[in-house]
Amino acid sequence: MKNLNVAEKIKGVLDPRKQKIMARLFVTREDGITVYDTVQDKTTTSVAALVSGVWQASEALMGMVQQNQEVMEFRLGFDSSSQGIYLFPFSLGGKRYFLGAIYNDCLNPGQLKRQVALVKAEFDRTFGDESAPKKKVSKNPPREGFLFQDISDDEIDRLFSVGGI
Repeated sequence: MKNLNVAEKIKGVLDPRKQKIMARLFVTREDGITVYDTVQDKTTTSVAALVSGVWQASEALMGMVQQNQEVMEFRLGFDSSSQGIYLFPFSLGGKRYFLGAIYNDCLNPGQLKRQVALVKAEFDRTFGDESAPKKKVSKNPPREGFLFQDISDDEIDRLFSVGGI
């Protein structure tokens, strides 16, 4: 993926998943420019600008609560039980981008959010070596165990599917 531009890299990750994730997926730059959108229409530019603005406003509000928190660890959700918007920041080439999903009439928003979180995790894995921001070291001691150590992603997907396990 070294010789591809940012839009091509993002498209390479999202295109194979856009049929499985029943939502409008988009990626915007921090300055409100669209990089990727599964829906190309008159709302594309507005969505990108609004996402950038809402994230920056949320950051400013969080700065009043906790000054030193790393914003790359946050996500933003504005939703009801079946419709909403879900945003994640990620870094590529030292620049910040936002991955988002807009969904309506969703039967299982938990599963959709998990799918979007997995895409964000893939962005972090794929573009991690190109990213400038580093995670802060936590002062909390590491966990000694996990409740579900051997559970797979497929099992989690089935757990959150409409029929359950």
